Amino acid sequence: MASISNTSITSYDYLLRNCYSINRSARKAITRTTLKNEELVKADSSALKKITTNLKNLEYDGEHGKSIYNSLKVFVDSYNNLLDSSDKVLSPQLQREMKKLTKFVKNNKDDLEELGLKVSSSGKITLKDSTLLATSASKIGKTFSSSSDFTSTIAKYATKVNRFARNLQLSGSSANQATTENPNVPPITTNSIEEAIMTANAIDYRA
Repeated sequence: MASISNTSITSYDYLLRNCYSINRSARKAITRTTLKNEELVKADSSALKKITTNLKNLEYDGEHGKSIYNSLKVFVDSYNNLLDSSDKVLSPQLQREMKKLTKFVKNNKDDLEELGLKVSSSGKITLKDSTLLATSASKIGKTFSSSSDFTSTIAKYATKVNRFARNLQLSGSSANQATTENPNVPPITTNSIEEAIMTANAIDYRA
């Protein structure tokens, strides 16, 4: 069986830029420091959803080996970025979805590590190039293609986290605007933000 270290290429940089199209500053460590945590979570969860969709639609054969490899690199980067950014956001609902996401990844640890994606105790993933590049494309496809529920489940959690992040960002903007326009209006508290999120997601909570 052919390994994935073969020909057809979709570059890593191109994929990363495309997945972080809603906020390209979030794709680089040096510019991530300029963004708020809610902005990072929104960008990271959007990128994770996009790359899982990309992985579902790839052709898993030796001719697309480099594209598979680069897509998996973007998957790992966006997933790990989301773990970092979400850890700094004070939202019980968001944290609950992140715990489900990391638990799901850990539950698939054996399958992932067999492909060369090492899962740590925190849930973060590290690529082991030597293992991944020696793995057949068809074997990787058993976990990441549309015939598996792995990518669909990751996308579902990424969508929910993204929704919470957007609601937090909107609530924060409303608080700043109210305080600026009328100094007598108290800023929105964390509790009121969480209540607004719970109300919004009770109405529309589909992934």
